[in-house]
Amino acid sequence: MEYTESKIDGIIVLKLFGNLDMLNAGILKERIRESTANKEHKFIFDLGGVNFVDSSGFGLIMSLNDKLADIGGGLRIVNVSKTIRQIFRISKIASVIQIYETTDEALKSF
Repeated sequence: MEYTESKIDGIIVLKLFGNLDMLNAGILKERIRESTANKEHKFIFDLGGVNFVDSSGFGLIMSLNDKLADIGGGLRIVNVSKTIRQIFRISKIASVIQIYETTDEALKSF
């Protein structure tokens, strides 16, 4: 998995590419750990380039969402494919994680 990063109004936007799975989840977890150590607690994950998410990837998203909420931040998900969105809905992740169509919508939600 690869990602690009930008910062908009203090919110970190990570555009993810590839698979969010057991092999790659640690990369993302470490990136978030670095940011939270620097008092950056608001993130948007753009999943437009993600082809596949396994249970490790979903678990990571859930745990990051909880951790960020506990420290006064938040996680928003944008640009989710129809297939991944359906898995989010079936697994009830969509009832916990805020999913938006665009980055602009997610930015306004903070």
